[in-house]
Amino acid sequence: MRLLFLPLWLFLSMSLFAQPKDGWALKNEKEGVKVYYKNSSNIQEIKLITSINSSMSGMVQLFSEVDLYPKWGYKIIEARLLHRVSATEMYYYSKIDFPWPMSDRDIIMHSKMTQDPVSKKIVAISVAMPDYLPVNKDVIRIRNANTNWTIFPGTNGWLYSEYYIYSDPGGSIPAWLINLAIDVGPRETIKSIRNILKDPKYQRVKLTYIKE
Repeated sequence: MRLLFLPLWLFLSMSLFAQPKDGWALKNEKEGVKVYYKNSSNIQEIKLITSINSSMSGMVQLFSEVDLYPKWGYKIIEARLLHRVSATEMYYYSKIDFPWPMSDRDIIMHSKMTQDPVSKKIVAISVAMPDYLPVNKDVIRIRNANTNWTIFPGTNGWLYSEYYIYSDPGGSIPAWLINLAIDVGPRETIKSIRNILKDPKYQRVKLTYIKE
């Protein structure tokens, strides 16, 4: 049986049992989101597993609208497209609000998405490109970050998603403090995504380059 036909509880259970083999451990579970962490450096990698009520096209459309990232990306106060290579590849800039007395951060990401033609699974990988633009002296440039969205088609209008994040914010923030609240932003981002995708605009969209 293909993964896309598995019920959500079984999908999440399989993911959970797979974690110890590759170093992932369960951190917490709240509001239908499981958070895992991995200690591969002083700053933890994290992965969130959840379900989202959306079509594949709806999710992809949301990710493509860079100027709207501040509406759902946690603490993002500015975002703009720098260069669109294709419908599935782009470079973009984001500025992130950090609490006083810390300086705000900015980041430049290269994002590329692929879809498996058989399983229809989508993988969207974004990697920091810190030297794409000159550094802004008023903020700290994030130089080491990558994210990975893996989206599995489900049934009855639901998707199953894994959201992987590793980000070193730079500056003088202690690693223990970063790790303490490392899942807050990604969890809030998922909550915002769920709400925005209820908009009929995303419910109705059909992208020619995405297989549903």
